[in-house]
Amino acid sequence: MKYRIGIGAGLVLALLMCSAGEAQKVVEVEVRGHYKKVAESLILSTLGLAPGVELSQENVQAAVRELQGLDVFEDIQIWGEQVGGGMKLIVVVEEYPTMEGMRFKGHKQVKEKDMREALGFADGQVIASRDIARGRQKILDLYKDKGYLRAQVVGRLFDAEEEGRVYLQYDIEEGEKVKVRKINILNNQAFSAGKIRKQMDTKEKRWWRKGEFKAETFAEDKEKILAFYKSKGYYQATIVGDSVYFDSTRKNLFIDIEVDEGGKYRLGQVAWEGNSLFDNQVLAEQIKLDEGDTYKYSAPELAYLVRTAYLDKGYLDTEVVPEEKLRADSVDVHFRIFEGEPWKIRRINIRGNTKTREKVIRRELELRPGDIYKQNLVQESQRRIYMLNFFKDVQIQPQFSPGEAERLVDLNFQVEEQPTGQASMGAGYSDRDKLVGQIGLRIPNLRGMGQNLDFNWEFGLRRKQFLISFTEPWLFNTPTSLYTRLYTLNQQYFDYYNRRSNSLNVRIGRRLKRPAYSTLSVGYRLQSNRYTDFQAEFDPVLRSTGRYAAIMTSSFEMIYQRDTRDLAQFPTRGTLFSYRPELATSFVAGDVDFHSHEVTVNYYRPSWWKFVLSLETKVAVIDGFSSYDDNHLSFFDLYSPGGIDWWDGQVRGYPDRSLGPRQAGYPIGGRSMMVLNLEYRFPIAEQQVHGLLFADAGNAWEDTMGLSLTDLRRSVGFGFRVMTPMLGMIGFDFGYGFDRRKVDGKSPGWSTHFQFGPQFY
Repeated sequence: MKYRIGIGAGLVLALLMCSAGEAQKVVEVEVRGHYKKVAESLILSTLGLAPGVELSQENVQAAVRELQGLDVFEDIQIWGEQVGGGMKLIVVVEEYPTMEGMRFKGHKQVKEKDMREALGFADGQVIASRDIARGRQKILDLYKDKGYLRAQVVGRLFDAEEEGRVYLQYDIEEGEKVKVRKINILNNQAFSAGKIRKQMDTKEKRWWRKGEFKAETFAEDKEKILAFYKSKGYYQATIVGDSVYFDSTRKNLFIDIEVDEGGKYRLGQVAWEGNSLFDNQVLAEQIKLDEGDTYKYSAPELAYLVRTAYLDKGYLDTEVVPEEKLRADSVDVHFRIFEGEPWKIRRINIRGNTKTREKVIRRELELRPGDIYKQNLVQESQRRIYMLNFFKDVQIQPQFSPGEAERLVDLNFQVEEQPTGQASMGAGYSDRDKLVGQIGLRIPNLRGMGQNLDFNWEFGLRRKQFLISFTEPWLFNTPTSLYTRLYTLNQQYFDYYNRRSNSLNVRIGRRLKRPAYSTLSVGYRLQSNRYTDFQAEFDPVLRSTGRYAAIMTSSFEMIYQRDTRDLAQFPTRGTLFSYRPELATSFVAGDVDFHSHEVTVNYYRPSWWKFVLSLETKVAVIDGFSSYDDNHLSFFDLYSPGGIDWWDGQVRGYPDRSLGPRQAGYPIGGRSMMVLNLEYRFPIAEQQVHGLLFADAGNAWEDTMGLSLTDLRRSVGFGFRVMTPMLGMIGFDFGYGFDRRKVDGKSPGWSTHFQFGPQFY
């Protein structure tokens, strides 16, 4: 861009005369040139050199600056012509061109829409060379974000049909993505270069990864390296220099990071000042460090740890100022605390619930208006809403009102509903039941009241099932649940036998305040089982046990469960513990007496990125009160894990319900069972598609004393889980059973397990 101020000889003479005391005045002002976007009157008023004004070099330069400020002129010239009585000024202006349109050529990796949004240009605006240059840089930044550091961009103007209008075109040469060939860590002694590189998201190129470079990611990597050093006690670690450079081909990128580790520090003396709500010992427990421990926190991290104790008591404006002082190889910390006052909840607002009624959400909240704000209870409320499994997202947005005389806060819960109902008509398939037709209705949030209704009718050559169940989670508006289920099943179990089962279940439960996260329920089950059409080889086996007859089971059960998972579906952290004792009696409509005990412990822990480690275990025993009872236990009540059987336990790589005691080569079920499942899960699409790697082990034994960790059937494999709106969970598992010979005499190998449609028992 250039601006020229042309001053004629007469004006020069006039200015010289002004300096000698003979000032010249403006007699006339004339505007010339090309100007369509601004009126001549605007140019004259902006110029400020009206007839009668005395000329000076300063006001001429000021006039030019004012015209430049309009930001529409590419060229400005002011000429002077001596006339009678003073000076005639001639203002010559040339406007910037107007943009008729914008074009991009040569782009593949960046969308035109993204470039237009980044540039922010509009048709009809004036376009200057500085605008073209800024636009070029914004496009380059977009390419840098994608790792195309060698991209070249040139902006050019082309005349349109109408005079004064132009097309802006950016010609792009993308080049290839630059690959990080080597990351050099310099001056490191405490930790290996490989250990430091593991802290970085920027990685060297390998055959299994691209090795892309992004400036923003690299900046974050340097902070991660420093955080790693400080977490190991290197309090004064710094990055004294870094450089990013290419080789001669400009395809390979090299990174040098020079560190100054400093010494390793430990926590020295800790002093507290200003705390009256908590004593020193309580606050010292918050930082989880004792004197002499590695000093692994930064000052802001220490402040947050201490402040957490106050947040849980509602002191939202508490300030914690840690003052650090170096002493030899120790860091003494003096905490100055300004406690403030507790905040109270004024209002709780629920937003975003389009189907679920507000009271269903509110009854999960641990806080009420008027309560002291407690951070831990806010987080627990969020977890409980997630555990309803009605919402895709739950966000908490506190809104403070510091201007009030009383410290008040509004809690805004923003929820996002997810599809919950499943009405289906179709077919399902499993290894055990083959093709099964299905008409089903599953409504986990009936009428938006949080109630659960299940109806299912399945029909096929091997399986006919009817089930209807209803759950009321808040009976009489109290945290009391009521569950009822009516169920009938006719099933040809592989080629072994036919089974007919009818059952009625009723259970009532209560959420407990102590222990936290716990529920306790008691129930009654009345179930009849009859087995017919045994294979010839299998019939003597059943006759020897008496289990071929119709068996009526009348039992009372109790279920204690403690659930700290963050999500009901695909949890990422927390535990699930349950203990389920059951007592069957012949005194109330039953044919057999027994007691059973089932313990389930599941553990979930997040790993790197979004990978989750899951360990799920189940141990169970059932024992009659006499030898008659032991011989007449129903097959339904005995344990036969294997395959993808969720009722007893899944051990993939083996047929369904194939593990445990066998007679004449056929599984008959055991009276004790143990199943271990280790999974490494990762999301492919959040809460929709998950992949997993697994290792399973399990078995069942003939008597209750047979439980053994050294007699488990083992398998490994991989699989996928897909949540569909209509059919629920679809699962694919591929398991390799190592101990197949011990199960059915077949060679070890791969087994495919396919789950399609909801599973009922």
